[in-house]
Amino acid sequence: MRDRRRFTRAPEESEFDFFISVSDLLSSLIFIFIIALLIFAARMGGAQDTFRSELKKTNQERVKLEQINLQREQELRTQAAVVDKVKNLSQTLRQNINSYLSEKDNLQVQLLVDLRNDLVTQEHLSIFIDAVQGILRLPDEILFPFGSADLTTEGKNNLRKLANALERHLPCYAGSSTDQPRLPFCSDREWHPGTLDSVFIEGHTDNVQVGRANVYQSNLQLSGMRAIRTFETILQDVDLRILGELSSLRNQKQQPIFGVSGYGQHRPVVLHEQPTNEPANRRIEMRFIMTNSRLPEVIPKIFNELDQVSLNLHDVQ
Repeated sequence: MRDRRRFTRAPEESEFDFFISVSDLLSSLIFIFIIALLIFAARMGGAQDTFRSELKKTNQERVKLEQINLQREQELRTQAAVVDKVKNLSQTLRQNINSYLSEKDNLQVQLLVDLRNDLVTQEHLSIFIDAVQGILRLPDEILFPFGSADLTTEGKNNLRKLANALERHLPCYAGSSTDQPRLPFCSDREWHPGTLDSVFIEGHTDNVQVGRANVYQSNLQLSGMRAIRTFETILQDVDLRILGELSSLRNQKQQPIFGVSGYGQHRPVVLHEQPTNEPANRRIEMRFIMTNSRLPEVIPKIFNELDQVSLNLHDVQ
């Protein structure tokens, strides 16, 4: 029988082999760690390159955004300057237009007041004026019989008085605004040629419908015929007037000043829901339409500047 101790290693050799195995394992681990570290370092280098690239792009985008913001701020400042200029021009325009309209309104009031004072003091005819609406009002009873468009004798006489006063004042406001010698009967205060655009003779009735026996089929026809009869008497009946020049009066556009309209019961002074024989609503009115003979020179200039500002604003946008 063989001796088995022949094949048994010494304890020292076993321990040596064990340390060799551990050393090899540690060497392998270290090698693997180094490889992993190299891989990690390589990846970190790539990440840094990517980071640098992204940072560069970010900086470029930031620079672009800053440039865009600066450009936008400049545009906003330009637009703000344009808006301020428009506001200033608008305020100046409003002031000039208000002045323009105020002068027109003042002339309208002046003309109506002068006519009323003239009719009361020289012609002894009492009339009513509405300076806000530009209206001279004659009561129906001083001109026509009830339900008729035929003037009474007193009515013709009253229209003669009215025509005389109109001829003493309207020529001072009619005609053209071009330089022309002042008419001898026009004072410096009332010499404003070209400011009277039109005078409408308007007929009005109450809201009681005309009877079947009446020659006129409706209040509208009756009011229109009364206005026409007033127009014809003032402008065409030469026996009633002193100068006979009303029919020749023209406005700035060389159009006849006088016109005619009839409203029937549709523009009452006193409103009644039920048919009412209201004397105040039966009347003849003369509506004076004024205009300013001369547009302020600054207004066309302002419109030109506004057009230029509009173009500049379009270019900015």
